[in-house]
Amino acid sequence: MKKYIILFICLFSFFTCNVKANSIKSIDMDVYINNNGNAHIKEVWQANLTSGTEGYKTFSSMGNRSIRNFKVSDDLGNTYTSIDIWKTNASFNDKAYKNGINYINNGFELCFGISKYGNRTYTLEYDMSNFVTKYTDNQGIYINLINMEQIIGKANIKIHSDIPFSIEENVKIWGFGYVGTDIVEDGSIIMNAENLSSTDYMTLLVRFESDLFETTNESNRSFDDIYNDAFSAVDPSEMDITEEKHEGSINSIILFIFMIIFGFVYMVLFNPFIWVVLFLIFVMRNKAGGYYGGLKFPDGKNLENHNTFREIPCNKDIFYAYFLCYNYNIGSKELLKKGIIGALLLKWVKEHRIEITETKKGLFSFKDNNYAIHFLGISNVDERENKLYSMLKDASGANGILEAKEFEKWCRRHYNKMDMWFNSILGETTKILVSKGLIVEEEVERKGLFNSISYIKIKKVTSKVKEEANKLNGLKNFLLDSSMEEKKFIEVHLWEEYLIFAELFGISRKVQEQFSKLYPDFKSDTIMNYDSKGIYINNLVNMAYRGYNSGIAAARAASSSYSGSSHYSGGGGSSFSSGGHSSGGSSGGGFR
Repeated sequence: MKKYIILFICLFSFFTCNVKANSIKSIDMDVYINNNGNAHIKEVWQANLTSGTEGYKTFSSMGNRSIRNFKVSDDLGNTYTSIDIWKTNASFNDKAYKNGINYINNGFELCFGISKYGNRTYTLEYDMSNFVTKYTDNQGIYINLINMEQIIGKANIKIHSDIPFSIEENVKIWGFGYVGTDIVEDGSIIMNAENLSSTDYMTLLVRFESDLFETTNESNRSFDDIYNDAFSAVDPSEMDITEEKHEGSINSIILFIFMIIFGFVYMVLFNPFIWVVLFLIFVMRNKAGGYYGGLKFPDGKNLENHNTFREIPCNKDIFYAYFLCYNYNIGSKELLKKGIIGALLLKWVKEHRIEITETKKGLFSFKDNNYAIHFLGISNVDERENKLYSMLKDASGANGILEAKEFEKWCRRHYNKMDMWFNSILGETTKILVSKGLIVEEEVERKGLFNSISYIKIKKVTSKVKEEANKLNGLKNFLLDSSMEEKKFIEVHLWEEYLIFAELFGISRKVQEQFSKLYPDFKSDTIMNYDSKGIYINNLVNMAYRGYNSGIAAARAASSSYSGSSHYSGGGGSSFSSGGHSSGGSSGGGFR
């Protein structure tokens, strides 16, 4: 009972006392994309200000993007003077009616003077170059548009161009970091959110189905890589929130019904103020608790690029190695997806689970011979291995002998199964690391409505995970090192294990050439004869990935099959509350 009395007093104080803290009521952002893929951005901030000297918006990890022509005006009709050097420690009067750029590590801040306290409206305008990126397969946008360090009552974003956007014809969209909507309406992309906390953000991912813009901003990465980066931090356990919220909503409905009855009686007989209090309790109850998905990397993802490491880390676990390569960017996503298949095939050759033999009949010839996979059986292995093994056997058809072209066709028809398998590696590895204490879950405070405190759960990797990633990157550097002196006395069985990890990294041909120079009898002393089997595996993997990509492209082309409310389809709808952490752009802001 005591806690309810305290809550009542706090709520009463809210209505009877002036609130002194700065607050941002709303941010409205208009983004116009011109024919060259550059953007003109206009932001309107409505705020109530009682302290501080400046407003600011931080940008980091901008890549090829840059900002020019930064201007500020306010609700009093003032056009601010742009100054070359912005000093954040300058006085209130020195900053009044001025704006500028403050350069910081890995980015910069757009700054302007508060100039006058009270209910204020500021308009920020600037040009951003290279807003649209041309990836190797599609044009697209991946950027964090709002990520403030203060609570925002409402946020509305509109992205448009001279070319009308349409889900059915030319665009797919995804939103990350907030609970709200992302839709295409009247030819524009619209993102809306309310009550954004200091940990919320609004990241936009867009795929254009054709080259709509004449951008010169080219990337050597595919849109699939960007898509996978964005979704890699969407924790599968985020889906578990549904049950918790559903249960909470039932309790809230009961409470709400009681409130209606009790509130009506009390409002008639006694004091209508009680109705307001009960209503606020209901709102705050719904705001508390929950799970904030996404895997956090508190030590960052930058690795020691020039170190070398001779031993095989990760306890020689190829799936853990894939997880680290994927999350710490040790190779592109496309290369890693090919690499994990090839590495497992080499592993199975070494373990006598498959056999790669010459066959008289086949579609591809190497050195006047044809090769195919014969399945010798697999048991007592990781389920992730077993799943790939089963898919390969399924692709081999009635004769149980797999040729490269067969697996390419299978991947084209069953690209979704391959996609689920790639994702299962990351999901299952995450669970294993949690069980080993290498990924930990903790509760942190999160401010909600009227500064109410709720507790959210986050998952983050420990420092040991990054240590293994550095070792893995060091192993890759060691294998690529052209120096032979340190490699002279390595035994054949270790060379075989090196070759498996080299396949994961996508450098197996280079490593095999080193082996042959150091150990001329390597080909005859091991069943992993790379001149024949390695070439076949590389071709099988490349063709399989080509089929997988063709299947995805065909599904995209069938735009009518996209669901308007599905995230994965890019049709728009409700946004993910996590994911999209790898995007650059807005990375802080507010008033200080």
